[in-house]
Amino acid sequence: MAAEGKPKTYQRPNVLPLSLAAFFNDTGSDMLFAFYPLFLVLILKVNMGQLGGLDSIALFAGLLLRPITGLIADRKGRRHFIWVGYSCLMLSRALQGLARIWWHLAPPKIIYEVGRGVRNPPREALMADSVPQEERGLAFGLLDSMDTLGAMLGPLLGLGAMLGPLLGLGIFYLLRYYTDLGTESTFRFIFFAAAIPTVMSIFIIITRTREVKEFGGSEVSSASQSPRGSRLAAVKAHKTLLIFTIISCLFAFWAVTENFMLVCGLRILDISRQEMGEIWLVVILYCFINVTFAPTALYAGRLSDRIGRKLPIFLSLVILAALTLGFAFVGPTYWHIGLLFALHGIYQGFLKPAQKAFVADLAPEELRATALGGYSMLVGAAAVPGPFIFGLLW
Repeated sequence: MAAEGKPKTYQRPNVLPLSLAAFFNDTGSDMLFAFYPLFLVLILKVNMGQLGGLDSIALFAGLLLRPITGLIADRKGRRHFIWVGYSCLMLSRALQGLARIWWHLAPPKIIYEVGRGVRNPPREALMADSVPQEERGLAFGLLDSMDTLGAMLGPLLGLGAMLGPLLGLGIFYLLRYYTDLGTESTFRFIFFAAAIPTVMSIFIIITRTREVKEFGGSEVSSASQSPRGSRLAAVKAHKTLLIFTIISCLFAFWAVTENFMLVCGLRILDISRQEMGEIWLVVILYCFINVTFAPTALYAGRLSDRIGRKLPIFLSLVILAALTLGFAFVGPTYWHIGLLFALHGIYQGFLKPAQKAFVADLAPEELRATALGGYSMLVGAAAVPGPFIFGLLW
């Protein structure tokens, strides 16, 4: 039984502010994220190979920064890197609205990935430092769930296809119904509007977070207090982290991205520019990822605190295998596509909280952000060829 007076995980320093900042940022991000591949395919006429190549180049640009950012954050502190990263994300969204041909999206997309590279390792290290080791899975699950709630709200605010007729809400609905803006101009406006919620994220990070010392230890520091025991624990933890990183890289190579799934949904369902009324259905399919991801992340994060990190991670890889095989047999129906999108959310929900908590557990306190950044860089680099290869094969 928990000790009396013990604070809940969300009451720990930084846990709720970091989660709320993620919520507001992803509300803005996903106002356009669900439309991003639609904008490329329907407005800028990009093909699948170009889409995969653009995502791969942008992702690689941000990956190299992650261990560097983590190393500096371990020495200088976490907070300032987090709000600077959010500022880059805000700028990138505004710039994407100016694109006239598909390769104009490359610079703002690179800025976006650089922002993620600056933000993520310090944010994850600060979250890990703010809670005991036995609560890290739940803390990361809460962060990912709040992130996902924003990702659920964002597309509906951007599109307004469902809420607009009922409540008079929704940027897409309002602009199409009350103005003479065409489809292309409405898409562009959504890119600019998507930058606004991240202002709130920046404000929360600046005013509501603080630097903390290591709270609950790591497997390296807590395993033994003797010098010999500490050395043995460090060797074991480093070996485990190396093996885990290699396995993660192998599976990241074949992971299917959300962008690819959305465009595949367009192709499989044969939605064209002349069928813009059907786009809202694809966005709802995208929401299926988030509807299944949010509760799964909380459940899997808490589960990893109780039984260890390995089983949730293993289950995520089994689900990824089923998801990948599903693309070979999927039929041109919303039911089939929706099932794949739901599986993708469950896969991510089991993987992400346990994955981040496991790396944080194994990393030494003084190098936690560096380890998280290095792991993220290697796994992200392994995932870079994936969208491009999937695009060519498709």
